[in-house]
Amino acid sequence: MARYCLGAALGVTLLVAAILPAAAKSPTVHPLVGAYYYLWNPENFAGGTLRAHLVPPQLPAGSLVNSRSPKTAARDITNARKAGINFFAIDWWPDDPGYSGEDYQGADDAMQSFLKAPNISQMRFAMFYETWNLGFDAGRESTPVTFQMELHFDADMASFAKNYFHNKSYLRIDGRPVVFLYLSRTLTGDVAGMIQGARTVLKRLGYNPYFIGDEVYWRVTPENPNPAGPLLTTTPQVNRIEQFDAITSYILYYGDPDWLLGPTEDFTGYPGTTNIVADERHLLNEYSAATDGRVPVVPDIASSFNDRGFRLPTNHPAQPRQWLPGEGPASTLDHLFRCVAIPEVSPTLPMVMVTSWDDWNEDTGIEPIGGTPTDVDNSPSGKAYTQGYTYGGEGRKALTVLRADVNQLDRRFAASADGRTVPAKDASQSSSCR
Repeated sequence: MARYCLGAALGVTLLVAAILPAAAKSPTVHPLVGAYYYLWNPENFAGGTLRAHLVPPQLPAGSLVNSRSPKTAARDITNARKAGINFFAIDWWPDDPGYSGEDYQGADDAMQSFLKAPNISQMRFAMFYETWNLGFDAGRESTPVTFQMELHFDADMASFAKNYFHNKSYLRIDGRPVVFLYLSRTLTGDVAGMIQGARTVLKRLGYNPYFIGDEVYWRVTPENPNPAGPLLTTTPQVNRIEQFDAITSYILYYGDPDWLLGPTEDFTGYPGTTNIVADERHLLNEYSAATDGRVPVVPDIASSFNDRGFRLPTNHPAQPRQWLPGEGPASTLDHLFRCVAIPEVSPTLPMVMVTSWDDWNEDTGIEPIGGTPTDVDNSPSGKAYTQGYTYGGEGRKALTVLRADVNQLDRRFAASADGRTVPAKDASQSSSCR
């Protein structure tokens, strides 16, 4: 099942150095780079993918992406480390048979396989919790906090403490285990009680969690909605934001036609022909300013977006992997990393998130992909799924580009930490970012 898609310096240096994998031997201090990681493959292919509709089809054999195989995890860890990724935020669904018809705590089985990877010591991991599945109201795009929901959340956090927080590879910030909360921007009601209650439960178990909320987006759900008022707002919800230790976005893709709530035009056509860089940077700054910088904002960038393989009737426009016509299949990833993520890295929490490592339903994955480049699909028009953009044959290009961009991030962070001026030749300051 696919997810619901809604269209200083010294102190930081010590913090980041403390949470890097023990196997990292470089004396250089690195900002953290994480990628969202899924344990639902190949089962989730059944929900529909763009790659299955390409001519010829370019979906990998299920045995190559088996989330219940330590070999898959070991290969992914090796590839991710080479690309400069320090940790995976691993997707985990709370059990809600009444909503989804499935018990997503079965993900614990896949987690055990992941943790059996022989090179697990080379990669940190954090839990990426699907908060919305606790009781999402699609009609109002809200996840109301109730007493039963709080108990459910507390129990799930306690299970994380029991099963994962003690693992030597678990991601910690200043000694605190990190938990990402997906779609926290839809939580309504007593959000403070929910989060503080979980903190109390975990404190009794000996843990002080570091919660990172998914709050940064073009439009969000008001924390205390007016039944007679608008369902959504473009105003950051400060009270909700301040319940978290940091905030980020899962993805900034906006495919909704309502241009009053988001920059629809930034996700129509090639990204290089739009104002996406300026608009995303403005949004990140707006969320940082909302708390006067008290809550760090973690930039997230995506390689692309195309959910037409399993949501064709919604007619979301595809965001191509090519920044401009004729450019490479990792050029969108490259531009957004250099031009949005690098200049917006928080000095108090130097971290960048990448969406995603292996989500095939929305085609955001950056893991190596084989095949032959094509813009033709199996629809009657031959373009319904690709919208005329080229897919296939990407190979390891995204990993190569990401490695170069992470190296650039390291240099800029080191220069800032030392009080040095960033060289003008740095690509993130070049005309290509304007």
